[in-house]
Amino acid sequence: MMPRHFLLIVLLGWPLAVGAASDGQYVAKLSYAEAVELSLQKNFDIEGASYDPLIGRAKLRSSEGKFDPSLTLAYTYNENEQDLAGLNVTDGLLRPGLYTRDLRNFADANIGGTTPWGMDYELGVTVEKSQSSQSDYLNRYSNFAGLSVTQSVLRGFGTDVNLASVRLARADAAISIWQYRKQVIRTVTQVAEIYNELWFSAGNVEVERRSRFLAAQLAADNNRRAEIGVMSPLDVLQAETDVAAREQLVLVAERQQADDENFLKQLVTNRVEDVLSIRLEIIPPPKAPGIKANRRADLAAAVQNRPDFRQAILELQKREINVVFTRNAALPQLDLVASLGSNGLDRNFANSVNRTVESDTLAWSVGGIFSVPIPNRTGQGNLETAKLEVARQLVELKRLEQSILVEADNAAGQVETTTKRIEAAQVARQLASETLAAGETRLMAGATTTFEILQFQRDLARAEISEIRAMADYNIAVARYEEATGTTLQRHRISLASQ
Repeated sequence: MMPRHFLLIVLLGWPLAVGAASDGQYVAKLSYAEAVELSLQKNFDIEGASYDPLIGRAKLRSSEGKFDPSLTLAYTYNENEQDLAGLNVTDGLLRPGLYTRDLRNFADANIGGTTPWGMDYELGVTVEKSQSSQSDYLNRYSNFAGLSVTQSVLRGFGTDVNLASVRLARADAAISIWQYRKQVIRTVTQVAEIYNELWFSAGNVEVERRSRFLAAQLAADNNRRAEIGVMSPLDVLQAETDVAAREQLVLVAERQQADDENFLKQLVTNRVEDVLSIRLEIIPPPKAPGIKANRRADLAAAVQNRPDFRQAILELQKREINVVFTRNAALPQLDLVASLGSNGLDRNFANSVNRTVESDTLAWSVGGIFSVPIPNRTGQGNLETAKLEVARQLVELKRLEQSILVEADNAAGQVETTTKRIEAAQVARQLASETLAAGETRLMAGATTTFEILQFQRDLARAEISEIRAMADYNIAVARYEEATGTTLQRHRISLASQ
């Protein structure tokens, strides 16, 4: 089931009419619009890709957590006993059985973390209670409250470098959304391809069966004519041979239809058992809208909508962020450190707290730490690498832009070619039908041969198949053109919304 956090909002309906076939299988009638919506809801590829944006968000949240303050609580109890008999000597006499006993309770609470501008901080309170046999087990309370900070001045200073990991994670999250969008576009295009291939396969089966019927009918007519002596046995044999040949074509066409049907079911259902238990009966696809290619408009649409181009831009941004990070990492390390606190010591806990709050005894420190690698080849090499990666990504972006322009232009050319093919195929099919009708009339009059009629039948079958092929190829070409220009989702009125 697709996660609810990332939903597909589709302005389509999908009720399916399901009935039983003669062979006991269920038959589902499916339109092209229903196939598209079912693929959005029940396709494994889309379902798997829908987790990518969720994972991207989780990683972004994780990267932002580096600035979360950390609370630390600690408690230690110490008890130390020592036998001092061997050390206690007075006037040369050994006095056995003497020992010391020290008790110590230590509690510490602090909160610390890192700021986006590169400062580490720690604010804490320490309470220590001690007792000793040396002081007749009297309590002694020692408290400390203070703040310590370490501020990077060169390496590690500023939001550009400290927020680099967050910005990289944010870019990766955006890339994951475009990857999801790319999978949706690819799946919708596959549905268009397979749906039209199945429609062609079904039409091809009908044409081959009709062609087989015409050949069988001609063979039967020739048999009758041979029985009354007005046709030679050779004509009968030619017709029967052609029937056998067309039977093979029917079997091949039926197998292709079954394969295409399975391919389509694979795209529109996530129920594995339904792939083989349900047959699909598709409604002829609507003719795709006409396309008028415009190179400038196509490139602008692709730059705006194509996921691979948007991903390439985000990859460039990531590399630019890496340049900023590596440039800072190549600097020397200079940290300023400072601390300020207050001590409180007393035999009474409340008094020790008062002393700490009133700052009777201050404790403070300031200092600096400087370090620099010599000759810093690692930092300089990393910076040079980061800059070269930016340059390479710029070249990749230009290559992709060129590729998009060529793909869109080629796809538009295919749409134009298939449009003309439909017109030519319709004319060829009409002429082949008229030629066959005229040939059958001449055969009745004995003015032609069986061989010519069989050829006319084959020509008609090829013309009918070519017409269906051209219509299917046109719809497929339009779908691929929309994928090339990144307009697939707009055409199908599909919007992706995150929640």
